[in-house]
Amino acid sequence: MRKYLIPLLAFLCACTEKVDLQSRSDYHDYLAVEATLTDRPEDPQQVILSRSISYFHNEPQPMVSGASVKVNDVIFSEKEAGIYEAPEGYSCEFGVEYKLRISLPDGSGYEAEATMPESGFRMDAIDYAYAGGKTMDMDSLWTVAVWGSEKDIDSYYLLTHAVNGEYQPLQMCKIAPDLFFNSNEVVGFPIEPLLQSERLRKQYGDCFKFLETGDVITLEIWTMEKGYFDYLLSLTMNSVSIPLFTPQPANVPTNIRGKHVLGYFAVCPIARASVTVEDPFRPYFKRMFPFL
Repeated sequence: MRKYLIPLLAFLCACTEKVDLQSRSDYHDYLAVEATLTDRPEDPQQVILSRSISYFHNEPQPMVSGASVKVNDVIFSEKEAGIYEAPEGYSCEFGVEYKLRISLPDGSGYEAEATMPESGFRMDAIDYAYAGGKTMDMDSLWTVAVWGSEKDIDSYYLLTHAVNGEYQPLQMCKIAPDLFFNSNEVVGFPIEPLLQSERLRKQYGDCFKFLETGDVITLEIWTMEKGYFDYLLSLTMNSVSIPLFTPQPANVPTNIRGKHVLGYFAVCPIARASVTVEDPFRPYFKRMFPFL
């Protein structure tokens, strides 16, 4: 799992129990679980454990060390505090059921199952085009277009992008049921905006930098099962805090069994493609109009 999800999903978690934040004494200590595995062996596959924090707590939530974490028969080793990683090259496969087991040093245990859905989108290539200068909070704007096809199956997606390997924060990703292509070939569809903002660059990193020659843009389309889609949708609907979800949002689903636990265990296939910037001000998609 790439690190762009780590700072957010470690506390993008809750359960179906209603939690009312009225005073310090109302706060419950929950285990927060980020466990989203993929079919990409080149990516680290991680499970991240932390403790939820009170609305009134101004420090980062504590990470949970010393746990035993297994997915099926694979042991996830603790690489740094609270971050448990599978052996290098590990990935998940379509149609296989995966069972997550977490045992904490205090003896408490947690379990969840997930099966990877069929990838709903085939991505062949992407390209970019300059879309204009300063508007509202944007200093510059580009458009990322995609070539590929969508399968004729019911799918749920998360769209995200990176610049030079730095991904946008989760609250700025898009989630959607299907991509409205209806099993058709996709040719140069402008699917993702890519903006430059100095304010956001200082806050989140070079994903929001001004594009320069040699920069690498990466687009990803994640296929999710409906339960994970509903989980992410509920998080965005419950989000009222900065950083997102630092207090415990109410009525957000989870598939993890155990006492006082937040989060979701999911297994997702990823469609991914990259393009290297040649001219950041190029106004047309070179792949579509090679003569320009």
